[in-house]
Amino acid sequence: MFKLLIAEDVRTVREALVHSVPWEKIGISLLGTAANGEEALALLDREVPDLLLTDIGMPRMNGLELIEAVKLRNPDISCIILSGLNEFEHARQAIKLQVLDYILKPIDPDDIERVMSKAVAEMRKQRAERHEVAVAEQTIKAALPNLSQTLSPENWSGGLKKKKLVEQAIQYIKESYCRKNLTLSDVAEAVGLSDKYLNLLVKEATGTTTNHLIIRFRMEEAARLLKDPANKIYEICDKIGYADQDHFRETFKKLYGLTPTEYRNRSL
Repeated sequence: MFKLLIAEDVRTVREALVHSVPWEKIGISLLGTAANGEEALALLDREVPDLLLTDIGMPRMNGLELIEAVKLRNPDISCIILSGLNEFEHARQAIKLQVLDYILKPIDPDDIERVMSKAVAEMRKQRAERHEVAVAEQTIKAALPNLSQTLSPENWSGGLKKKKLVEQAIQYIKESYCRKNLTLSDVAEAVGLSDKYLNLLVKEATGTTTNHLIIRFRMEEAARLLKDPANKIYEICDKIGYADQDHFRETFKKLYGLTPTEYRNRSL
């Protein structure tokens, strides 16, 4: 069963989504519902869904902002949007966020069941592919634990060489994310690749972009530092490479659903 989280601000629509679709029949268990993006992110703190069904037009944090925040937290979560005809142009922006599908309002239970069944089939396929890759990597590690040390780069298999390059890029980001103005170009130059090719490799390996990885490392470090009240927020902002406190506040809220101050107060 795949776990589903629904985000929809209109109560009657939210209840219709819960009760009008035979979720278990199509392989889905309903994890919960949220009335806006911030509530949805709070639910994600307790349990991670496999699938997010979200309306676009919601107060406090709209559906596209929610999807962006969700993808920063966990790029493996599949997202489907609910969109009115007047929002369709906005819905097209979701292509950039790798939205799996969209459903037009007013909602039709049969249409929803069709789209969600298709999504379940796609997620099963992706899960099987990830399992195959994981098994293959474990086999390689068990049989050839020191391959990267004993072979020169020109003798690596294509897949292993790509994996090594991504590991080097991620290690560089971990060591450098506190630098102000760290960019994709800096990371690409450090591993000897073009910006476009590095981003392609990172996206294949992690499901997210190089810039999103930089943001995620920065925000995770900020969250860690916020738990110590001795760290001033403006100092944290500077430590993780942000020159603009407003930009830091907005980015942190997108990822955690809370401002840095709210996050600190909840952590103490």
